[in-house]
Amino acid sequence: MRVETWDRFGLRSDGGPPWDRFEWTQYHRHGPSIELLTTGPGTRVLELGPGKGDNLAHVTRTGSTAVGVDVSAVQVEQAAARFGDLLDIRVGRAEDFLAECEAEFDSVYSVFGAVWFTDPAVLLPLVRRALKPGGRFVFSHLPPSGECPGPHEYDMYGPDEELLPVTRWCYRPYVWEEKLLAAGFSSAGGRRLPCPAGQGTIGTLIVEAAA
Repeated sequence: MRVETWDRFGLRSDGGPPWDRFEWTQYHRHGPSIELLTTGPGTRVLELGPGKGDNLAHVTRTGSTAVGVDVSAVQVEQAAARFGDLLDIRVGRAEDFLAECEAEFDSVYSVFGAVWFTDPAVLLPLVRRALKPGGRFVFSHLPPSGECPGPHEYDMYGPDEELLPVTRWCYRPYVWEEKLLAAGFSSAGGRRLPCPAGQGTIGTLIVEAAA
């Protein structure tokens, strides 16, 4: 996948006003919030795919030493414009950052981010290695919506208006649980959170695991 597709995606919006809470879903103030993570003074937290930085800003304000890694330089620049020196976001691929990172984290998370777009056979063992014993790994994305478990391709516009294939790893909760346990996590569980009443039919898949 070409990085430019994510730069183009980032240019659709400047992000608007900063969010007033940590969000796991595509619906404002819906579902769980930052309590799913271990945060606060003395903790280290990593976000895979922070985009324009809203969730990472909330983590940072708890007193955590927080860092994000995002493949899109455009979105990293937008996050810097919105939050200034508050955020530490690196440009790069999640799997490359994790492979080179020596630090251990209390929490690693991804919200409609890198976990959805990276081969779990590559990513999950790297996340497990980066977590402290008992550390938390939490991620969210759209549920498969009837698709068979497995990676699926869809088209996303590139920089020259061409349609480029992008792979999403869309799995049902039990499949994610199996893959996380196989990658060395001590426990894992996933659930589908329904959308708010009157706002369509598409919910959110939230998966939690412990190292």
